[in-house]
Amino acid sequence: MTKLMAPGGTRRMAFSVLEAGADTVYVGVRGWSRRGSDTELTDAEVQDLCAAARAQGKHVRVVLNTMPSSTEVPLLLKKVDMYAGWGVTGFMISDIGSMVQVRSHFPDITIHVSVGAGLSNALEVKFYHELGASVVILPYRMGIEDVRAIKRSLDVGLEVFLFRTENLDGIVCPGKCTMSSYFSSNRWLDNEGKDYFYGSANRGGDCLRVCQVGWNATVDEHNLDGLIGLKGNPKLWLQELSDYIQAGVDYFKVPGRDRSDELVRDIVSFYRHVVDDLKCSPTDEVTARYDLELQELKKRWASERRKRDDRLVARAKG
Repeated sequence: MTKLMAPGGTRRMAFSVLEAGADTVYVGVRGWSRRGSDTELTDAEVQDLCAAARAQGKHVRVVLNTMPSSTEVPLLLKKVDMYAGWGVTGFMISDIGSMVQVRSHFPDITIHVSVGAGLSNALEVKFYHELGASVVILPYRMGIEDVRAIKRSLDVGLEVFLFRTENLDGIVCPGKCTMSSYFSSNRWLDNEGKDYFYGSANRGGDCLRVCQVGWNATVDEHNLDGLIGLKGNPKLWLQELSDYIQAGVDYFKVPGRDRSDELVRDIVSFYRHVVDDLKCSPTDEVTARYDLELQELKKRWASERRKRDDRLVARAKG
């Protein structure tokens, strides 16, 4: 059965998405996820969340998708052990070596291959599955036929974002981009020995979304008219949900750790109703029933994105 997995960018968001119908909540912890500290939880907040989720029969996933140095891997394993002891049932990981180590030390834990791994094709899905991954996040450019083909050949869980980029052939691949580091950088060690590198999403900092800012472009010494985006902005979607459920997708992933608590809660509630209705109603009826509400959510999403992008651009220039 397809599960709904939602973000907990703040303590309030994490608790509210569970109440809104999420089966699983995923959270970043400071210094170890591909977001800034304002969208990550403290260890104490993770412990409280685990207790609440367990009481509801739901699950917590912790995002550990930075690329740790060799000296940081033992610290990462210590973190996994602590979180698992609190009731965390799975982790989102990008680094191959860390994934192998976590699987070796915790054979029964659920491991999600994070978007930070930057998968490109079905062969990589097979590769990560053979390393011990339980669930693999599919990149935006892979569609329903890819899902069906993978499910026919591999007994692996698949995770699909509930948003689509407008440009499926974008030249920027999430997880393999280092552009933010050229715009903002600050490095320090915490008291546990974690090496922070603000400005690099791969090292516990934050992605500044520079791919979504308009760029001036020159071809053969001629300036192109207008500003060029390196990657399209994603949009929430609805029409294909039934096909993905029938194809065997295991997790629909709601984005938005950096959005408002209220917007993410409403998105989760929306998709909870849609997914439940698709179990007993024809797709066309469900699409018609929820399309207007989806359009309103898209407007709110775009409005918050513009405000967020303005802040990020100002931070990069500053």
